[in-house]
Amino acid sequence: MGRLVFLGGTVGKNDWRDGFIARIVSRGVPGTTIFNPVVADWNEEARRQEEEAKRHASHHIYYLADPKQEGNPLSAYSMVEAAIALHESPKNTVVVFDTEGMSGHALKAMKQTENVLRTRFPKAAIFSSTKDAEDWLVRQLTRSFFGRMIAA
Repeated sequence: MGRLVFLGGTVGKNDWRDGFIARIVSRGVPGTTIFNPVVADWNEEARRQEEEAKRHASHHIYYLADPKQEGNPLSAYSMVEAAIALHESPKNTVVVFDTEGMSGHALKAMKQTENVLRTRFPKAAIFSSTKDAEDWLVRQLTRSFFGRMIAA
């Protein structure tokens, strides 16, 4: 199976994907291996393509943060997706908890979710820092890529 990085997690008005993609591509991860499910018109075809990408992804990233939408302080569905991915493929799932700007119940819920997932999946790549997640992913993807080049 080829490399495919599925970028799951928070949407809304949070544009974390743009910077994340730019940074890992600048570090050697081919942009063609990244699947960004965010589209202007979410419809049945977009949903189907997302589910297909999830099934074939070699790596899943779930970035959990403030969606930056009035009245919506948490990405509840993204938390569910992250838990499912950790259960199905803990070695290739990365979860990033970004609590910047959060307070009150939303912050408590994020911290508790992080604690529960860390306890349940102690060897999983669960981070409180986007940089640490990027470093892990780049090591995983470029090591495999360059290792195949050297072996050839």
